[in-house]
Amino acid sequence: MSHPLGSRLAAVACLLGAMLSWGCIPIFLRFFVTHQGLDPWAVNAVRYSVAALFWLPVVLALRQQWRPGPGEGRGRSVWRDALIPSAINIVAQETYGISPAYASAPTIGFALRLSFLFTLLFGLVFLHEERLLVRRRSFVAGAALCLVGVAAMFIEGLTREGSVSLAGMGILLLSTMGWGGYAVSVRKCMAGYPVRLGFGVVSLYTAGGLIVLALAFGRPASLARATGVVWAAFGVSAFMGIALGHVLYYRGIHRLGPVVSSGLLLGTPFLTYAGAAVLLGETLTLVQTLGGIAVVGGGAMLVAAKAQTEMAADEAAAAPD
Repeated sequence: MSHPLGSRLAAVACLLGAMLSWGCIPIFLRFFVTHQGLDPWAVNAVRYSVAALFWLPVVLALRQQWRPGPGEGRGRSVWRDALIPSAINIVAQETYGISPAYASAPTIGFALRLSFLFTLLFGLVFLHEERLLVRRRSFVAGAALCLVGVAAMFIEGLTREGSVSLAGMGILLLSTMGWGGYAVSVRKCMAGYPVRLGFGVVSLYTAGGLIVLALAFGRPASLARATGVVWAAFGVSAFMGIALGHVLYYRGIHRLGPVVSSGLLLGTPFLTYAGAAVLLGETLTLVQTLGGIAVVGGGAMLVAAKAQTEMAADEAAAAPD
């Protein structure tokens, strides 16, 4: 039997691995689009197609093994229930995938931390149990700090060539809203399914959607100029971002819970910044850096508000009648 401390350390190691995996992706995407001149729509479709090859056997195996538990309904279909989360995920993934054409890797890394705010905001609308959050001052303060930080990053970025464009601002905001909506839709639509089965089915749908969008709006012919090294990088980035990162993240959640896990992942954009500075020569101004820190700080306050709300709910449930 594993010692509890060892189990927690293993969970932290998993989350650090997820943080490293996801922190590298904006660097990969920026390299593909700006340094190799490849079409971002096509790159997105290729990466998710590679990930689909990973998830397909997982889905087929789990689909045969899984049976709904008591009260979960025998008429449910994971393929049907995954449609709404998949549609939202396609929007989130596509806007994320094309954002490197309009914003630097560090800007992308910090701006995406805003997604946790949108997760909570959408939760307030669609999930009754989340509505207690608005009573927390730390929630209001954290939300305000996130918005101020993003505004500082974007406004300062417009004055610096290569940092972020006006289109990039809109794309990144849409992407963060998509991530937030996706998280809530999964809780609403995919409850009761094994995490790997649900995420695998969503990944398969998403791959199909991104291929259609690449054919409609992208330039797939640009992939002809990709070298063998670049194709290998496609595979590595797909495995890290869409397969390994999620597996490690859910392992961490299983031991530490979603709130602590979300808090640890707030360090992801700092890894992106460090990697982009070394590998791509991309940095932020002082104002942008402070804005990014404000986004992360606001995110930490949101995580704290979420933790306080859950603790209060647990205490109320445990109190004698």
